[in-house]
Amino acid sequence: MDDLITYMGYEWISIEDGVITVGINEAGLEEFTELAKVILPASDEAVEPDEICGELETDQGPMNLYSPVEGQVIEINEAVVEDPTLIVEDPYGDGWLFKVEAKNQSDLTELISASTNTD
Repeated sequence: MDDLITYMGYEWISIEDGVITVGINEAGLEEFTELAKVILPASDEAVEPDEICGELETDQGPMNLYSPVEGQVIEINEAVVEDPTLIVEDPYGDGWLFKVEAKNQSDLTELISASTNTD
């Protein structure tokens, strides 16, 4: 999974054809042992960078979800809403959370640049 970018320390994002997929990375999974509920943004919802757009309800309290760019949610993973354990069992596969179409292509370029400049 070399093409993944870490965002907010505990989210992973991947970019393909102007669409960003968001999920929880291993660092995020270490923050809790049980995941009770997943609250995702609505499909077609407008999202802003660094603003809360969803939440994971865990045994350690809520974990906020963020969009890395301004854009529109084009798809949510209903499977994780129905079965939150998918996030723990397959965080980089079936456990993805939501997809955002960026409003500005320059935002995607900035994300990619920022990820390649940090070692």
